[in-house]
Amino acid sequence: MKKFFWMVCMFPLLQACTTIQTISFDRLQAADFNFPEQIQSVGVVNCMPLVEVDSLGTKHSSGLLEGDGKISTETLAQEIAATNYFDRVVICDSALWKHPLPMEGYLASSVVDSLLQALDVDILLAMERVHIQLADGAMTIPGLMATIPAVDGVVTPVLRSYVSGREVPLFTYTKSDTLCWEKTSSLNLGQIVKEASEYAATMPMQSLLPHWVETERVYFDGGNVEMRDAGVCLRENDWDDAADLWKQVYESKKGKVKMRAAFNLALYSEMQNDYQQAVKYLEDALMCVGEESPEGSLIRLYRQQLELNFKENQRLQIQMKRFE
Repeated sequence: MKKFFWMVCMFPLLQACTTIQTISFDRLQAADFNFPEQIQSVGVVNCMPLVEVDSLGTKHSSGLLEGDGKISTETLAQEIAATNYFDRVVICDSALWKHPLPMEGYLASSVVDSLLQALDVDILLAMERVHIQLADGAMTIPGLMATIPAVDGVVTPVLRSYVSGREVPLFTYTKSDTLCWEKTSSLNLGQIVKEASEYAATMPMQSLLPHWVETERVYFDGGNVEMRDAGVCLRENDWDDAADLWKQVYESKKGKVKMRAAFNLALYSEMQNDYQQAVKYLEDALMCVGEESPEGSLIRLYRQQLELNFKENQRLQIQMKRFE
């Protein structure tokens, strides 16, 4: 009898337990660069030095390689076309010069105008260099405390954008990332250049165009019947019914219970792109628990995320205006 009584008494406590859950969703994020709305067609041109991949041999070693402009240009054009952001994407993947442009050099305005006219486009995206800095490295075998010999390649593309009437590029993209190849008897410089050239063309995409990113948020689950049922609705992707239940708690409860409902309603408002309402709910949540409480720290952190996302969303609206 004593054991049974203990289990009966503990059951309501377990039911009242509140947990913090994590939810992930995809969110469209603004690009780093803004293309004017009137730009509807883009030309992707190969301004990289001519590289004879077949003459690179089969041995790999430390040193600096040039990427393959034809591969990079074709990959970049395919990546851009797949987004359907522009009405038309035109490619000129033949090498325009046998010798590379200097790192600080730009296409002359007369050359830009000639290419824009020949391709009948509004803007040029010029792949001008792909540097591949090789060095000896090591790869870790997943699940084992062991490494194997490898070749590291620091890949650095140089991509510039040109429009008519400007003496300098509209923008320049140049960042670095590292690829790693296992050292095998079949690995050769041709394979390294090909894969690095393809990867280099994908690197600027998040800076060029709006893109989907996975976003994580937290919410309060459980604590009473309404909050628990709202959590079930949320996991079934029924945000509206979850919000209705959170509003019931928000309007009828006080203290930490109201704070949790207000916090969750801020998340719902963010999903509706109503950032002002989300901030209002967070302010109400903070008033329920105070600035110095553990919950207060969580609320302030979320408010910072909302402020950043609000600025991002303003830029995104400008970038997506072309589809209105």
